[in-house]
Amino acid sequence: MIATFPYWGNYTIAFRVLLENLGITVILPEKTNSRTIEQGVKFSPELFCFPFKVNVGNYLPALEKGANTIFMWENIRGSCRLRYYWIVQQKILREAGYKVKVLNLNSKNFFSEIKKIKNENKISLWQCLKAFLLAFKIIKLIEELEKKANFLRPREICPGQTDKILSQCFERLSKIKIKKFQEISSFQKQTLWKFSQIKIDKKLNPPKVGLVGEIYLISDSSLNFDLEKKLGQQGIEIHREMNLSHHIKKTAFPWIDWFLQRKIMPYLCSTVGGHGRDAIKEMLDCVKNDFDGVIQLLPFGCLPEVTVRPILTKIHQESGLPFLSLSLDEQVAEAGINTRLEAFVDVVKNHYENKKH
Repeated sequence: MIATFPYWGNYTIAFRVLLENLGITVILPEKTNSRTIEQGVKFSPELFCFPFKVNVGNYLPALEKGANTIFMWENIRGSCRLRYYWIVQQKILREAGYKVKVLNLNSKNFFSEIKKIKNENKISLWQCLKAFLLAFKIIKLIEELEKKANFLRPREICPGQTDKILSQCFERLSKIKIKKFQEISSFQKQTLWKFSQIKIDKKLNPPKVGLVGEIYLISDSSLNFDLEKKLGQQGIEIHREMNLSHHIKKTAFPWIDWFLQRKIMPYLCSTVGGHGRDAIKEMLDCVKNDFDGVIQLLPFGCLPEVTVRPILTKIHQESGLPFLSLSLDEQVAEAGINTRLEAFVDVVKNHYENKKH
């Protein structure tokens, strides 16, 4: 088995470590760029959502290099069309001439498929469990570093220093063959020490903006035009609750959804799939915590996010909290996004200044 998987920002590092520690030969998917998007659009049905097209474009270079299996992590709960992706993607790729199997992991087949991999690669149960624990620890590390960077960017004395260190750290992490927990802890200490050397204005309290919406677009900077970086450089502190570890916890502990539904009950009485309910809850948290704005990111035509957008707009109207909804697909140009962000930053800073008076 020679495997690849969907490219997903910095989380790609964790997926590589997981598969390699399961004894699988990995060919990394190509980082999302204009060429991969163009290729994905070429092979994909026009009305399918943006992440589907991006995934197909990511797979193609890996398949050309010899990958014969694609690992697809299906959403275990919710009503997103992601659960159908693997069937259509496998059909598209086979019709294009690639001899490939898409291995779709879900709540029904997860343990049986992992057991097959364990037996084929002759690894122990502990090695199998360790692979997942190492991957989860790396996911938590990635999220910690991204959160730290979002805090430092608007406060740094020398612009660009945070992004330089962050880029170097992820570049190094992507090349390390991680086999032990101590290696992650050591890397974490070294990286946090580097961040601690960045000179910041400790008295500065910048405007805070919450980022809500579809998890794939929010988490991958190559898809959202480096939105967090751009806003940070303009003096905005970004907060993002929707991340992979949060989604894993929701899957492991289903009662989290019960508390979430209670919180959003005045606005929505049922599930809409995807991360629609999460977006409402996170915007309500932003209002409660006196944030200065909220940005919703969604793929064009994403039904769950489109459904909750009027609710987010209603919260914006009731609270006066600045709100911007950005719908992304292959047709969206970076220049247009930059223009809208610049205008939104002006609104956020005005809101921030008005609170002082």
